[in-house]
Amino acid sequence: MPTVKLTPTEMAELMRDNSGSGGWQSLMNGLQAKLDKRTGELRLSPSDLERIPRYAFDYGNGGWESRLRSVFGRHLGPRLGR
Repeated sequence: MPTVKLTPTEMAELMRDNSGSGGWQSLMNGLQAKLDKRTGELRLSPSDLERIPRYAFDYGNGGWESRLRSVFGRHLGPRLGR
């Protein structure tokens, strides 16, 4: 599983509140739980690597899509690994 090291700004964006329930919240809550808040390291599973670009690009364009791009764009590129 690849590991990314988030900056403090990326960590703050990832750790923002995820009110509600559903696939988006499940993805973000899972990523938050895996984040080492001390080092900024986050291990991404194959499922994470599939879901991140899907949620960023396939369901419209809004705040959460931009949020994924701001957290993972530096690591996965502008298309988040696609």
